[in-house]
Amino acid sequence: MKTLFVVPEIRLDMAPLNFPFWASIFASIIEQKNGEVAILDLNALRMNFGGNQVPNQVIIDQVSSEKWDMIGIGGLTTTYSRIKELTPLIRKNAKDAIFVSGGGWASYNPTEILQLVPEIDMICIGEGEITFSELYDEIDKGTRDFEKVNGLCLRDNNNFKFTNPRALIDDLNTVPLPAYHLLELDIYFRFSATDARSLKSHNAKRRATAVWERGCPRGCTFCSHNGMSRIDLQNIYGDGNRKDGEKLVRISDKENDTFQLPARWPSPQYAVDNIKLLKEKYDIDFVAIVDENMTSNLKWTKEFCGLYVKEGLNESVPWGTLGDAPSVATKPEIIKIMKDAGCDYISFGFESASNKVLNEDIQKGQLRSHLQKTIDTLKQEKMTPLTTFMIGNPHENIDDLMETVDFWIQNGAEIDPFICTPYVGSPIFYEYKDYILEQYDERLKLVNNGKNFDENLVQKWKLSALDKFMSECGDAFQYTATVSQYFTIPDLFAIKNFMHRHDTARLLKMAHQRYEETGKEQWKHSSKWEKYCTVCKAKNEIIQLVEI
Repeated sequence: MKTLFVVPEIRLDMAPLNFPFWASIFASIIEQKNGEVAILDLNALRMNFGGNQVPNQVIIDQVSSEKWDMIGIGGLTTTYSRIKELTPLIRKNAKDAIFVSGGGWASYNPTEILQLVPEIDMICIGEGEITFSELYDEIDKGTRDFEKVNGLCLRDNNNFKFTNPRALIDDLNTVPLPAYHLLELDIYFRFSATDARSLKSHNAKRRATAVWERGCPRGCTFCSHNGMSRIDLQNIYGDGNRKDGEKLVRISDKENDTFQLPARWPSPQYAVDNIKLLKEKYDIDFVAIVDENMTSNLKWTKEFCGLYVKEGLNESVPWGTLGDAPSVATKPEIIKIMKDAGCDYISFGFESASNKVLNEDIQKGQLRSHLQKTIDTLKQEKMTPLTTFMIGNPHENIDDLMETVDFWIQNGAEIDPFICTPYVGSPIFYEYKDYILEQYDERLKLVNNGKNFDENLVQKWKLSALDKFMSECGDAFQYTATVSQYFTIPDLFAIKNFMHRHDTARLLKMAHQRYEETGKEQWKHSSKWEKYCTVCKAKNEIIQLVEI
């Protein structure tokens, strides 16, 4: 049996940084079954074409070179537009193959994807390793009784059918390591220096990526990654309520005075063995660990660091990863432990310095005090804090934005913030779904305001609007949808520019102008920011002169 995995291009404005883990892990599963498998990694191969999309003829030649029994394609929402382009091309040149998809781009809305991308036969929902293994066996045996494979959404003539939900993987040590020998490693190594999160990372000649964590203990409302490995994904099957599912899995974390969500790891030994393999077989000189939140599991991370040092990897393979502020703020000793084990950078999603936004909108379980403690801790250990921020949260006003830029000024940070993007699969998407889709079809606004129309027609409009929204998600600079209840997209781009340049004077001048034009309270800043405001300074000066 022959299987081909197709990895679509993503983010054409930057070089490929991370190995395609899903394709290479699934390939390992097939190799364990003695099957034939290949990976067509378009995201890597595009670098042979100036970083542009791989020409169609190259894809046709590869797809038509063998008679494939099964073809898999996947990615995140950001790959939707490209996958939609690729699927007719692939289907035309592999008419008899079972065409399967999965990953974040399809798991969160499988019935919609099967309608919008008619070439795909079925969707693998959520964690796919066991589901795919059983699916492979059904095809290999020729029985093709797909309904007995849990975790699928099947095309059923003009309708769709869900099989039973798939439970999360109990033991992540059973997940095979990626089939690295099938990847375009020379391309990834060639462009490894483009990851400039630190000097060592930038200078790496053979940088590799690794990921082991499933889920994340922080429940950021804007994050779509979390749902892939949490129980709330079960509510996607049928008519389940995703928002209710999200609430069900939150648990109290009394030690850190916040909340946690379930997250799982394989054993630290599994992770260290993974890096040892990469070092011994491929001579890597840096590893980027792209787990969602490595600092959150202090016990696991301490054990990992101890094993890393014991194996001598801290001297030969420096590494970087992602972390969270509440964990570092409450257990600052973890930073020294990680640094002594070769950790060269930690990137933190701070998101906002406004406690209101952090509590009400983002819901990560962190406060401004956590952010400051984290920065101070990293500086004490002579590590440069790497932080990301975002604007355009639902209830963020001018005062909240000033809290953030003031935080940057106080800490000497130069940051270009993201604009909040409601990716499909994120809690914020489900919270504001109607509002998002209305921005792509004005008719939906009328319908949602109580106008009666044929339901089938309305669903057709919603599907079309969803298609347009997801098609834009591949380029963060092309979004026309926002969840902000106060600011338009043009407002946010202007604010983003002023904040990045620390141009508080122009930002506040803009706020004054908008408030005079609209009278809306979101533009009215408090007296706290008069120290930055040239308009307020001028008014106060005039008042004093008049009084004299």
